[in-house]
Amino acid sequence: MEGVASGDVAPRSSRALVGGVAAAVASVHLLKGLARVPAEPGAGLAVVVACLLLVAVQLRHVEPGLRRAVPAAPPVAWTLTELAVGWLAVVPLGVSIGLLCLPAASLLLERRRTSLFLLGGAAALTEAARSGSARTVVDLMLILVIGAAMLYAVTTLALLATRVHAARLTLAASAVTAERLRIAAGLQAGLAEGLREVRGLALRKDPAVLDALIATARRTLAATRATAAELRSLSLAPEAASARALLASAGIAADLRIGHSEPLGPAGTVLATVLREAVTAVVRVGDARRCEIVTGERAGRVVLRVVSDGVPTAALGAEVLDGLADRVRSVGGSLTAGLEPDGRFAVEAEVAATPAPAALADPPELRTVLGLYVLVLGTFCVKAVLFVPVPLLGLGVPCLLLLCGLQVRFATRDATRDAARPARLLLLGSAALAFLPLPWFGRNWIGAVGILAGALLFALPPRAGLALAGAAAVAGGLITGGLIPGGTVGGGAAGGGGAVPGLFAAVDVLISCVVVHGVLRLVRLVRQLQRAGAGLARAAVVTERLRAARDLHDLLGHGLTAILLKAELARRLSASDAGRSRAELRDIVRLAERGESELRTVVDAAPRLSFAAELASAAAVLEAAAITVELDDGPVPEAAGAVLSVVLREAVTNLLRHSSARHARIATSLDGDSVRLEVENDGVPDGVSAPGSGIGGLTVRLAAIGGTLSVGPDDGWYVLRAEVPRD
Repeated sequence: MEGVASGDVAPRSSRALVGGVAAAVASVHLLKGLARVPAEPGAGLAVVVACLLLVAVQLRHVEPGLRRAVPAAPPVAWTLTELAVGWLAVVPLGVSIGLLCLPAASLLLERRRTSLFLLGGAAALTEAARSGSARTVVDLMLILVIGAAMLYAVTTLALLATRVHAARLTLAASAVTAERLRIAAGLQAGLAEGLREVRGLALRKDPAVLDALIATARRTLAATRATAAELRSLSLAPEAASARALLASAGIAADLRIGHSEPLGPAGTVLATVLREAVTAVVRVGDARRCEIVTGERAGRVVLRVVSDGVPTAALGAEVLDGLADRVRSVGGSLTAGLEPDGRFAVEAEVAATPAPAALADPPELRTVLGLYVLVLGTFCVKAVLFVPVPLLGLGVPCLLLLCGLQVRFATRDATRDAARPARLLLLGSAALAFLPLPWFGRNWIGAVGILAGALLFALPPRAGLALAGAAAVAGGLITGGLIPGGTVGGGAAGGGGAVPGLFAAVDVLISCVVVHGVLRLVRLVRQLQRAGAGLARAAVVTERLRAARDLHDLLGHGLTAILLKAELARRLSASDAGRSRAELRDIVRLAERGESELRTVVDAAPRLSFAAELASAAAVLEAAAITVELDDGPVPEAAGAVLSVVLREAVTNLLRHSSARHARIATSLDGDSVRLEVENDGVPDGVSAPGSGIGGLTVRLAAIGGTLSVGPDDGWYVLRAEVPRD
């Protein structure tokens, strides 16, 4: 039941549990009907058909297809059908009034209180006329109440599980909308103001304002990068993608295993820095063949390990290690580096994990069902006490209360606190309370064995739970049937020993087992669905923040870099070529306006860029930086062009920031079902540096649509190569 978030598994599972409980409740009556067939074929078959029909009609509450099968039938027609079938089985055919729990559950679900009271009164009068024993009437009425309450409980939980499952996407969408509005408010308050100031200064076309314009552009660019870094800090995904790309470009096999939960919070930025520096060091040494990057959680802390099989000398260098250690300590973490027992070199960083989200409150329906389950356990106590010999009541009542207390514990414990594996002592205690008094406490004590079996099936792995629940049913039947010495003291399962009473006792155990298991399992399912929905919302928020960070970096970062470049060029030309300087200022106005427009797209859907326009802009910016550009621009389909435009921006921005290039080449081509973009330059930097978070973000973006991205030196040039599907 752990994979509750996929497809329609949760609704199907909940409906199956309702069907199982309904079938279990009717099964003892169905078996008795089958037993009548040899002697009374007509009556026996009628009982069997009635039981099957009642179970089928009961499923209408959770199976929409059954209601659509007879579209003209109003709800009251279904209820009348159940009541008619139930009473025909009880009165003419002599079936126990316990079978009426099926229509009684429907009346509960449909809030037909008056009809429910009338049904209960008629059932009590019918049984009083049959048996003449007040204790038997009370016993069977309690069976009716327990059966109806449990069917109501599991059906309510199944409907709740379906609603929670259906609402998870709405919850995620609402979380994304709220996060988008929050991001928009922050961006408008900071970056938008900077862009407006840049545009206003450029519109004055006065060389005297260029110093102020450059300072504003630098400040806005720094704020853009800081905002993007803060948005990225919730996830290690972009940095992990960058690390994988860097290792691949150096011919080092990367083994990436992510085991932590996100979001990370501010500490994510520190871990990203550790990962970047550690992987850069592995590549710089150059003799490693394999590098493992592993994250996980232990004792409330996120752990990052980078382990390589290269030379473990001063690869990182004391200064780098000391600097990283200081940064990690600044957020309350720790960093260590050294040899592993197998000779590999490992860098390990630990930071405090993001506090777990507050426990989700149970929905009102779930609280109602849990209260009803406690009430049913209390009803079972009353039912069991009816047949406990008077001298043993002083021992029987405490045993009952303790057993039911353990069951309440099973039902109310949250799965996050290991409710799936309760302490062995609790199960052993329940087993002792169920089996030890069985030979002496009367026929209704067999229900305690059924409650135990349901708890076993719920608390243990499926195979072990089924095996032990089956063993409990067999043992209970053997004891109450007198087939084990000491059995049937106090009346047995049906007032006397024998194989048949023992068989029906075992069936009673299985019925109680299915009912208890159905309730407990559905309680856990609802809670799991709630947590899954909340987790999906958190993941959606992380994804939205990463998207905003990528767009800020890819769109605004490039534009502000171009503005800075043109502003500095305009300042140099202001004395020698005033006309050219004014032209650069006009370009700055255009770039600032485009930046304001693109800033608005960050909080909307993903921007759709024109690759042709982006290519022209890239060429103009590079030429302004005195870089000779060679264009080999093949056809680029629109869908692929929107993605490759972002890649081109990042490539040009990195070229301007990190290289001393004098020549660059930009080429696009079609290769089968893929479109390829290559950006090359002759300014290969000395040494090896890790690709920035922008490359990591692009790697993630391209991987999401089936594309690839690679970067690195190639024959004296530095090459960025991206491939995306044509459509």
